[in-house]
Amino acid sequence: MEHTTRDTSLNGFHIPKERCIFINQWQVNHDEKQWEDPFEFRPERFLTDDSTAINKTLSEKVMIFGLGKRRCIGETPAKWEVFLFLAILLHQLEFSVPPGLKVDLTPTYGLTMKPPICKHLQAWPCFSK
Repeated sequence: MEHTTRDTSLNGFHIPKERCIFINQWQVNHDEKQWEDPFEFRPERFLTDDSTAINKTLSEKVMIFGLGKRRCIGETPAKWEVFLFLAILLHQLEFSVPPGLKVDLTPTYGLTMKPPICKHLQAWPCFSK
């Protein structure tokens, strides 16, 4: 767990030695100085202007795996695993919501944000054997 190694102050706040500290990743990832419309779900914002590749500069600003020398060493395999998992799901299944049903995706706030469980999503095989 991250902690202070000596007494210090930050923006006028005294932080004693040996205090646990957390980076507010939600705030970093929703900073209006860094992101245009940070509260809008727009995954295309991470593409280059011609939408042919990922904009590395922007994608590296997202703080998911920590920061600095204590950054998660599993970041690269985790990203590949998520990519492969989603690619297989999207290749093999067709997802839909029953007609006329609206799904509320408002997250629950706490130490971490948690999306609600979507109980009404349907998945169908894309191919017949």
